Amino acid sequence: MGYNNIIKSYSQDRNVLGKVLPLDTPYTVLIDISDACNLRCKYCFRYDTNIVAEDYRKNRLMDWETFVEVVAQMKEFPSQIKRIALSHNGEPLCNRKLPQMVSYIKKAGLTGRTEIHTNGLLLDEQYINELCEAGIDRVVISLQGLDEESYYKECGAKIDFTQFYNNLKYFYQKKQDTQIHIKIVDEAVREEKEKFYELFSPIADRVFVETVVPLWTESDMSSGKSEKNKYGDTFKVQQCCPLIFYTINVLPDGTIYPCSHIRPPFKLGNVKETTLYQAWNDIQKRKFLKNMLKYGRFKSEACKNCYIPQNTVMTPEDSIDAYAGEILERFNCPDK
Repeated sequence: MGYNNIIKSYSQDRNVLGKVLPLDTPYTVLIDISDACNLRCKYCFRYDTNIVAEDYRKNRLMDWETFVEVVAQMKEFPSQIKRIALSHNGEPLCNRKLPQMVSYIKKAGLTGRTEIHTNGLLLDEQYINELCEAGIDRVVISLQGLDEESYYKECGAKIDFTQFYNNLKYFYQKKQDTQIHIKIVDEAVREEKEKFYELFSPIADRVFVETVVPLWTESDMSSGKSEKNKYGDTFKVQQCCPLIFYTINVLPDGTIYPCSHIRPPFKLGNVKETTLYQAWNDIQKRKFLKNMLKYGRFKSEACKNCYIPQNTVMTPEDSIDAYAGEILERFNCPDK
């Protein structure tokens, strides 16, 4: 059976990143409004204490005052932020202020796409109605299985799968302009891809089965061999991480990091003490970016084992390796 909405969950309209760097404004601001989670998935990096920074394992919710400060600081950038993601290392629905946060962003005049990535289990009709009324632009829902047994086995969660499905169906019926993407990893469906598409294609704008890839590996990835991203597309191993050139990350307590790395290289301060604009232009950060362009990520202790750069290259436009020299020249121009 054919489905016309089996589409990868990223924007198809992309700039050639290497031609526009460095940026005066991040394309993406990751606001981690919750690093708590209602699941405990076996494979989740959050529970590997040998890998994850302590800052990512504190089960915090961003308070309203910190959030308001972040929004005020986002307005200080000279250009439009393209994407505001209210989720990263935790489950955003754990923060019940989420609908108010989306609404506040919209009223503040920030016109970039506002989105969350969620497991969706905390959605009910009231929560769904509030998110729709707030005007959230995109909700990406990650499934952990296609039945109750799978959820219990992988996440230790006892769920009512029929009710969960009906909630997602209700969301699609009420969504207005919200884009709903539903995805699952190949390891969770195995021989049941057709069942996944049959169930969820009618209640989503996009559906996709992703490939399981590591976020962190101790193996040698510097050999130049090709690697696949989570969409199963193959790209040459990336020497320069593109993510750090267009993203900035804010944790629930306001701590600012230069990337979404699970072992972040350094902190850029806190929104209570400095601004996002100052952090974006921080001297230490600029030196870090220049070293990335000069030497590549495999010379960096903080970056050499991270798989995220490979996983964030969705199209050839995202790779900056071929442009490293000219980007570095633009960094060194007096007006940059």
